[in-house]
Amino acid sequence: MKIKTLLLGIAATALAVQVQGAAARTLAEITADGSLNVVTTASAPPHGFKNPASNQLEGIMVDVADAVAKHLKASRKLADVPFSGLIPTLTSGRADVMSAPLFITEERAKAIDFSAPVYEWGEGIVVGTRNQKSYAGFNDLQGQRVGVLIDSVQFNMIKDMPGTKVSTYQDYSTLLADVRAGRIDLGVIDPPSIIYQIKTKNIPGVKLDTGYQPQKKWQVGMAVQKGNRELLDAVNAALAEMKRNGELAAIGQKWGVADLISK
Repeated sequence: MKIKTLLLGIAATALAVQVQGAAARTLAEITADGSLNVVTTASAPPHGFKNPASNQLEGIMVDVADAVAKHLKASRKLADVPFSGLIPTLTSGRADVMSAPLFITEERAKAIDFSAPVYEWGEGIVVGTRNQKSYAGFNDLQGQRVGVLIDSVQFNMIKDMPGTKVSTYQDYSTLLADVRAGRIDLGVIDPPSIIYQIKTKNIPGVKLDTGYQPQKKWQVGMAVQKGNRELLDAVNAALAEMKRNGELAAIGQKWGVADLISK
């Protein structure tokens, strides 16, 4: 019985270690190694995506990561994971820093420590060009057939709206195709991503509803493993300097989001 109890205790301890993940590298360890391990996602242009011509990761948060690494006097090593893998990669210790379009929320802040905000925006509405209905605000979406990305903040906003049929999508390409075909009335989306995709891919039959006033505004920041205070302070100091010297504004200008950069 004692042996069985001991074995159960060992198994429970091992499971707890697995859940907690490996300890994050400290700022001193990163400085000594001269490299910063960054996790991002290529699933959300223009925030992060893979350039088909060069096969390299590019985007707003990639450029932000590059600049922060330079301020920390470290080379940047970038890992690309699906959106759902961002937090697990960070909490497992496989990355020192996350630089991706992940909104800062209270729930997520229980698992990771966010930096100061980098940029921010509210939800937007995309409709078919033949759709004559006007959507001035969030309450106008009631009773409509609405598309959102799965596990997105937009999904959480609208999932319980009475009389509204909500469809979820893995990517914006499929969502836009259904808006264009009339299978859904509209999509509740991330405006920078949709503007970028419509512009760069010459997507016909869809448009951003410019008359819509967002109900909420979200902020995007970098993040570190919970409790890694020295690294978080260093990242925040780098971002503050980038705001002061114009580096962050230049990144925003490059990607057409200069008006979204946090003050």
